[in-house]
Amino acid sequence: MNNYFVQTYTWNPWRNLAVEKYLADKIEPGDVVLYLWQNDHTVVIGRNQNAIRECKAQLLEEEGGFLARRTTGGGAVYHDLGNLNFTFLASPERYDLEKQLKVIQAACRKFGIETQFSGRNDIITEDGFKFSGNAFSKNSHCNIQHGTLMVDVDVTQLGRYLTPSKEKMKAKGVKSVQSRVCNLKTLNPDITTDALRSALKESFVEAYGDFSELNPAIFENAEVQEIYNLYSSWDWKFGKSPECETSYSRRFDWGEVEIWLRLKNMHMEEIKIYSDMLDVEFPAKLEKLLQGKRYDMADLNLDDETAEFTSEQREKAKQVCEWLTHCF
Repeated sequence: MNNYFVQTYTWNPWRNLAVEKYLADKIEPGDVVLYLWQNDHTVVIGRNQNAIRECKAQLLEEEGGFLARRTTGGGAVYHDLGNLNFTFLASPERYDLEKQLKVIQAACRKFGIETQFSGRNDIITEDGFKFSGNAFSKNSHCNIQHGTLMVDVDVTQLGRYLTPSKEKMKAKGVKSVQSRVCNLKTLNPDITTDALRSALKESFVEAYGDFSELNPAIFENAEVQEIYNLYSSWDWKFGKSPECETSYSRRFDWGEVEIWLRLKNMHMEEIKIYSDMLDVEFPAKLEKLLQGKRYDMADLNLDDETAEFTSEQREKAKQVCEWLTHCF
């Protein structure tokens, strides 16, 4: 049996999730790994969630944040450096959820905090407040449990980024469930993410015995970089979103515009535009222009693709597209 411990101090979610995937790919019979990591200014959504339903992705990225999609299920979560993430990776014969949870609970107990596992995926305080959400996955050679540990998260950002758009939407995919949450620091002011890292390391050896600590330098390789490139791509973050329908409306000084969209892989597969403007040709031209384009319209070149538009129509198209981009 081989026990391993590894922790990283890079705050990029795509990098951290790439390391997790790399570790999972390398698991051999008899292996157990505890991996600790942190993300800064990040929303992480589940494998089967719709990005635009779960968070304000445009606002997040405009403000320097990251959207990441993990390979496990579950709901959307916000990470900053007040949060510590843990991952248990184990070969199937050594995967033991109860034992793994005891490592987390023992670490919290070192700070005088008693906890319990609740429902399918939460760790809560004695008063019923959630500070850890967990998600799971498995394949033939590796089982994974990973989760958050809210130590001192800026909870005001939860509502800022995780509140979905107020626009009408009918979307397929898993929805996040809002729970009562709390920071561990409110229960013990002395707890920090670094202190919790140390406590988890101690609890791991208490539960599993001696371990080998992996040097994070081993993750500086082409395999991790290839996974990083996938996880940071638009297609992975947004293109994996389930099919959905949405509609938006706005009054411009030249008329009211209502747009209905059916999105597939975050591309505008169907579009219908209604307007009370006097130019009756413009809506159909705009539909043709946007048909099949990415929802963020990064693949749209108005200068090259509006040859059929008059100069006045081209200006209106720019206004509409700029507005829609900020609905993303």
